[in-house]
Amino acid sequence: MEHRDAVIYGARVAEVEPFGIEPIAANERHGNPRDLFGLWFSANAETATRAVGILTAALYGTSLRGAIAGILIGNAVGYALLGLLSTFGPRWGLPQMMQSRLAFGYYGNAAPAGLSFLAGIGWFAVNSVLGAYALGTLAHLAYLPALTIMLAIQVAIVVYGYNMIHLFERLSLVALACGFVLLGLATVQRTDWLAPFDPRAPLAAGGEIAGIVLALALSFSYVIGWVPAASDYSRYLPATTRPSAIWTWVFLGGFIPCTLLEIMGAAAVKALPQYDLAGLQPTAAVTLLLGNGFAGRLGLITIMLGTLTANCLNLYSGALSGLAAGIKMKRWQAAIFVGAIGATLATLGSRPDKTAELYTNFLLLLAAWASPWAGVVIVHWWKTRANAADPFAALRPFPRLRAGLIAWLVGIAASIPFLDQTWFTGWIARSDPRLGDISYEVGFAAAAAAMLLLFRPQSA
Repeated sequence: MEHRDAVIYGARVAEVEPFGIEPIAANERHGNPRDLFGLWFSANAETATRAVGILTAALYGTSLRGAIAGILIGNAVGYALLGLLSTFGPRWGLPQMMQSRLAFGYYGNAAPAGLSFLAGIGWFAVNSVLGAYALGTLAHLAYLPALTIMLAIQVAIVVYGYNMIHLFERLSLVALACGFVLLGLATVQRTDWLAPFDPRAPLAAGGEIAGIVLALALSFSYVIGWVPAASDYSRYLPATTRPSAIWTWVFLGGFIPCTLLEIMGAAAVKALPQYDLAGLQPTAAVTLLLGNGFAGRLGLITIMLGTLTANCLNLYSGALSGLAAGIKMKRWQAAIFVGAIGATLATLGSRPDKTAELYTNFLLLLAAWASPWAGVVIVHWWKTRANAADPFAALRPFPRLRAGLIAWLVGIAASIPFLDQTWFTGWIARSDPRLGDISYEVGFAAAAAAMLLLFRPQSA
């Protein structure tokens, strides 16, 4: 592909992004790594993040101190990985799932790219449900009209693309921070920070240790959902951008809101022990803590805004993953396609009693494929990092299948016995419930080990 001499997109915001999965030429590169802090902060300052903490305490009975320990570790590991993969963006100028072709091969990459496409649809649907409940409660609308309004706003932003998304995320940061600080203060005042493990919780069979492991698993699984999209938001940065700066701003931008909001979610369960927060409408915890007055309305507006900031990324990266998987569309067309499928799924979210279970299983299922994928991609980077990289090499012929596909399948197979979900429990997890779900750890390690053994660096 030839480089363009004239800048046709650059930093323009009010212009539809013309690029899809092709490399970003040097003359189109722009931005500062600090921009990544606002983007990842706003994308994670949302009620779905808080719901992770609610689930750890409400479903698994984890003590508040145990939930905090698991949340801290899960987010630290997850955002360290997200930060690392984000540094690959300026090197290649490619979306993350296009870079994945280098480890998996042209055809071998279709499976993980397809799963990333489906994950984008799933996340878009989950977050749209939460936003629709907030708008419906605030404006006294039925679920489907509220959902339609939320969907229209999200798709409109993403059609414009990369620059519009970055701007929207930066502008949303302060409002989201203020809204969640208000909710946090209400939670802190009422919670019991010494609340012990609750053996009466629906999924408390494994005890406190399993609860801590599952808190770690859920928080990590939430982050791992972003990892296949890491470079999508750094690929326009100049190739000379310092990797350490990218890693730092991405890590802080994601770790801070996720950790605080997930702890806030677990604390809300202990603050409202008389309610089954996992079985109530997703916005119920907000109105129970803040009431139905001015503060409660601010909380609901915060949830709506958080839905938009998260879903812009889900929709955008889902579209890019679909293109990397082989869907023949323009980027903006793929975004509308993802939105349409996600909207259809979101119409099923009008039953709060099923939302918590589906959300938990969805998070853990993400780790089942994305964690081994991350192990493969990181080992590939490690083995090829010293090569003089041509950012356009990925568009030239290379093997249809590479060792990454086999290593990935090994990682998935190794993780299956350790899965612990309501729709499937592996034999090792079933034999000792205290283990919780450690499938993502096993899958990552097995895939990385297999890639180390199988992959032999070639050109690029």
